[in-house]
Amino acid sequence: MKKRTFQIAMIVSVTVSLGLYAAGARMIFKSVKHFSDDARSAYGGDHVGALIALVEDEDALFEKRNSAIWALGQIGDERALPALIKLDTPERQEPPYDSTQYIVQYTVEKSIKQIKGFTATKWIYRWL
Repeated sequence: MKKRTFQIAMIVSVTVSLGLYAAGARMIFKSVKHFSDDARSAYGGDHVGALIALVEDEDALFEKRNSAIWALGQIGDERALPALIKLDTPERQEPPYDSTQYIVQYTVEKSIKQIKGFTATKWIYRWL
């Protein structure tokens, strides 16, 4: 009886975990798609190219540029590395970060690491 209860508990746990992962991945995908569609409407080109153009546009709002930096990290395309590396400075900012006032170095560094490394959701962006 205990073994059967344990098996059911494990199945439920795995199912819930996979469901939460899928829901989170979908929310992230929708955000990345929204930011990249917005960039494409303003800059044209493909999603990655438009996000890079937004990141490099010094006249764009910091909030939009920071969102584009985050989206590029999620997508994981190596074409974004030169633009992100240009923004990576030794400046250290303290949380809470204000993405409306400056480029957030934490986001830049995290995006660079994601592009150079592995993200579990990178594969879903081939459908952008």
